[in-house]
Amino acid sequence: MEFDQILNNISRYVLLTKEETDEFCSLLTVRRLKQKEYLLREGEICIYENYVNKGCLRTFSLDKAGTETNFYFAIENWWISDIHSRTYRVPSLCNIVAIEDTEVVQIAQTSLEQFLDKVPKLEHFFRILYQHSIAGHQLRLLQLLRLTAEERYLDFREKYPEFDKRIPQKQIASYLGLTPEFFSTVRTKVLRRS
Repeated sequence: MEFDQILNNISRYVLLTKEETDEFCSLLTVRRLKQKEYLLREGEICIYENYVNKGCLRTFSLDKAGTETNFYFAIENWWISDIHSRTYRVPSLCNIVAIEDTEVVQIAQTSLEQFLDKVPKLEHFFRILYQHSIAGHQLRLLQLLRLTAEERYLDFREKYPEFDKRIPQKQIASYLGLTPEFFSTVRTKVLRRS
């Protein structure tokens, strides 16, 4: 079944009845993206929570000079959205694009809110999901302020070994707050010691 992965992801924290599962699945749609295809563009209002069935996406913003800054990646079994745009129903300040061919399961924010009213125990799952997300973003911000470039890269490799293999180095550099050239030097130094 095309929704097995998302149901397994949710069942780590919440068990839905058969009726709840059937109703939840009726609210889901599958969207397939080709590499470099956008899930969300800056200026659009985000209306979906997205679960990654397969593939890899990145969230980035552009500054006035057109320089990209990556601040989130998502692979299989991860969730991705622009929570600010979705929550406040305002135009997105970021872009979400597929790094490789990707399949996401989507649920519209309005449908999700209505379902959460009917099945409050699912709110527990999303609370945990959002807590983990906020904690991760907070830690990342602190690491950008406190760790050296080499320490940030070592931490990245340790936490997300699959990212280092699937995400272009230029995008990892941006995520770590480094220029591609400096990142290349740091990466070479780390790999030599490995």
